[in-house]
Amino acid sequence: MKTTATPRKIVMLPLDERPCNFDYPQMMPNAGYTLVLPPKAYMGDKKKPADTARLAEWLMENIEGADACILSLDTLIYGGIVPTRLHGESAETLCARARLLEKLRQKNAAMQLYVFQLIMRCPDYSLSDEEPDYYDECGRELHLYGRYIHLEQSGKLTAADAADFEAVKKKIKPAYLQDFLGRRDKNIGVLMHNLEYVRRGVVDYFVIPQDDSAVYGFTAMDQMRVREYLKSHSLHTVTAMYPSADDTGLALLARAVGRLRGTRPKVYVRYASSKGGNVVPWFEDRMLDETIKYHILAIGGVRVYSLPEADILLAVNMSSDMYYPDQPEHVKAYDIERNLADFVTYIRYALDAGKIVAVGDVATANGGDEELVRLMQREKLLFDVHGYAGWNTSSNTLGTTLCQAVLNLVGADKAENETFLLHRYYEDIGYMAYARKYVTDNVLPAWGLDYFHADGVDGNVAEAVQTAVAQYMASNYPDIAARVASMTTRMPWRRMFEVDLKLTPKKGHVC
Repeated sequence: MKTTATPRKIVMLPLDERPCNFDYPQMMPNAGYTLVLPPKAYMGDKKKPADTARLAEWLMENIEGADACILSLDTLIYGGIVPTRLHGESAETLCARARLLEKLRQKNAAMQLYVFQLIMRCPDYSLSDEEPDYYDECGRELHLYGRYIHLEQSGKLTAADAADFEAVKKKIKPAYLQDFLGRRDKNIGVLMHNLEYVRRGVVDYFVIPQDDSAVYGFTAMDQMRVREYLKSHSLHTVTAMYPSADDTGLALLARAVGRLRGTRPKVYVRYASSKGGNVVPWFEDRMLDETIKYHILAIGGVRVYSLPEADILLAVNMSSDMYYPDQPEHVKAYDIERNLADFVTYIRYALDAGKIVAVGDVATANGGDEELVRLMQREKLLFDVHGYAGWNTSSNTLGTTLCQAVLNLVGADKAENETFLLHRYYEDIGYMAYARKYVTDNVLPAWGLDYFHADGVDGNVAEAVQTAVAQYMASNYPDIAARVASMTTRMPWRRMFEVDLKLTPKKGHVC
């Protein structure tokens, strides 16, 4: 049933044009608000930046009458997440673009203004797909360079590390290192400049996500600089810095809706393993439980420590370690420190107690856990839970499912909620856990293609993906497939990492 609350206007400038950033917020079950995004044509295309001047004009044209604004500073300033790693702009130009925040606040003093800006990543592999061209040649070495500098500064550099550091230095051309370090220094300087907006009260809440972070390295050192600023100005309650990226817009959407409805969600966390909260997930820099605290703060919630006092159960599927979906079954089979029977039994118990249940399926990286979803199918939980996600990083999953939970808490449309659940099962299980690897291994080689090179957005690869997903879901998850009338797939960045998957549900299926 749709909420009867007066619709509120929320303006959003997403991180980039990919479905996870541009489409997911619009696919979320509506809970009494009108979400306004820029025309897709205004956004960029992977390494091609968006027109920042045009987006600034769009924001000024649409901010009047908005109850909340969620704004990616990476898009406003650089034109998207990937352009932050490629640009050649001056710090003065970048900071000048950020001054739009003051103009937006002047034009709409009453709105909630939530912004986020990433700390630039430094992945540990040599691949230029989302990085400068020279990353093909020395990407891993650049990562190690930062790691060894950090270890050296921390007094933890071993003799073996020092020897390898000298070898690494010789593999990086000075021009490449100068370009990379120059851009990092510029970007962190712009971020420090923009944090002044939250200190001065122009911005109400500022998230500093970390994309592909690690305990040691350039990203961690940048984080230390930011943390010192936050500490010196006591900004802990109006900022959040944690592993995140493509889920941040969803977290802030949940925050905006909750605040506009006068709701502060109380969240109880339950793990599938007693050790689950202690795991440091892949691509992140701290224990999962510490990150979850920030997720709950980012959505405007408070963590509670018993189910009776909670509004939401965040059911986190994590064992004592984290796996990849395509890891050999014999490796995952010896999993004695996770109890899925207890996990799904508790989910049913919480549902029977009238709680909103959000499943954070983070046991595997870059895809959902088929063992869990098969069990949820057996126990008739798939469409009784209010939120499910199991895609990409642990934080991507948690930010998504928590947003869905908050919207359900305040009265989200049930039919729209079922459609988003369908989408998540099809994408996180059908595509990420199965079809992505199947098509990459069994279809692409015959066409002379590979994981990072599909034949366009709507080519044969997209068609092969659609066929593989549809057949797999029909054969293995009939309870889910029975609710789908039709499906389309596209490859938005012309590679296999992500998919643009859209579903039309059959009429009459409402959870």
